[in-house]
Amino acid sequence: MSTKQRFIQVILEGFIPLLGFFFWNWSLYFILLFYFIDMIANEGIMHLKSKKTQSFQQKAKNKQNWIKKGVISSVLLIFSIVLIHFSMFFIVPEIKFYQEFLAFLNYEEMGIKQGYILIPLVVLLSYQQYKMTFLMRAKFRTTEMTQLWKTHIQAIIAIIAFGGLCLGIAQLILLPELVYVLGIILFSSLYRLRFGE
Repeated sequence: MSTKQRFIQVILEGFIPLLGFFFWNWSLYFILLFYFIDMIANEGIMHLKSKKTQSFQQKAKNKQNWIKKGVISSVLLIFSIVLIHFSMFFIVPEIKFYQEFLAFLNYEEMGIKQGYILIPLVVLLSYQQYKMTFLMRAKFRTTEMTQLWKTHIQAIIAIIAFGGLCLGIAQLILLPELVYVLGIILFSSLYRLRFGE
């Protein structure tokens, strides 16, 4: 993907949560659920990339790295999601996660429940990006398994650091949800511009 295409994609990805927050009454947690779906989809795509790389390169060490890094990544992903939920208790003390999640799934726009469409759509878009940036470019021929997972794990560690920062700020001062929404969009956009495919 060219720099211009990546820049346009990052702007569109940041624009949707802003529209949701200002015009469709989305809460901070509602927006976070979008990001969680994307994170989980990306975790699955990493295993597809690893499988394709392993099947082409047939290196024993690749399979070992895949298992090791995959376990580390999954543990860090779960930790990041738990940390963000813990942070939400301090940012929005009255939050009820179950009710928020149901509201997310049942959110209607033009008479259609968006939550049930969004999850398959995010998975499909992640898969299409995998095909365009990994399979069509034949990156599985030259990609090192360790490097493949390194970038992915660094992204999750950056999310954990950002979640920890938000938790720390929430302990000291009560900021409006908009500040956190803008922070998430800015952090996500800068990271994708710097390290995205």
